[in-house]
Amino acid sequence: MPITLLELFLRLGASVLLGGAIGLEREMREQPAGLRTHLLVSLASATFMLVSSQFAFYEHYVNDGVIRVDMGRIASNVVVGIGFLGGGAILHSGLRIKGLTTAASLWLVAAVGLASGAGMFVLASVTTAISLFALVVLRVVERNFKSVCHVRARVDTEGSCLTRSQIQETLSSIGARVTDMDYATNLARNRSRVLVDIRLPSHELEEALVRTLADLPAVCHLRLRRLGD
Repeated sequence: MPITLLELFLRLGASVLLGGAIGLEREMREQPAGLRTHLLVSLASATFMLVSSQFAFYEHYVNDGVIRVDMGRIASNVVVGIGFLGGGAILHSGLRIKGLTTAASLWLVAAVGLASGAGMFVLASVTTAISLFALVVLRVVERNFKSVCHVRARVDTEGSCLTRSQIQETLSSIGARVTDMDYATNLARNRSRVLVDIRLPSHELEEALVRTLADLPAVCHLRLRRLGD
């Protein structure tokens, strides 16, 4: 039985709202796949599900015709296809792997979109609520159990560029370790910028890290943020 236009818009709207809610959380964490990506994945999955379940009613088959439709075929290919998109969100930085949580959220958003497209609003809503609980609440719980903290620092200097060995020697006093660095120099303005990924043995050392980096020579601007999925 074909669905009404109101039902169609309701299913698409649910996919947009629920997928966008998960994407907003990723956007706030400054992940590569954020609000728009998750929203579009959810909307696309819902559209695929609607096409899979409704296309037979739009083909104007005769009433006595026998139609065999496998509604799960398109949905199963959505699950396979989303794996390639999720793989693009996984980044390797040295020995560390980042983006696994974002890749998992993309896979989950595809399921939310399929459920919305199928009209299973309760399932889609509950799944979204549980996923947000895992992304927001369990993140805080996990952080409390973890002692190691990964921080990215942006250090702007005037006159000279800081080297990795220079920064590492300074950070050794608080037990921190440089895991990755990226350099940028503006020769015209005689200013340099380094992005430093730092591994702290404890969250309590963040303030000490700020003071230590601020004491480096020629530092004119300093910004830190925690790294995470």
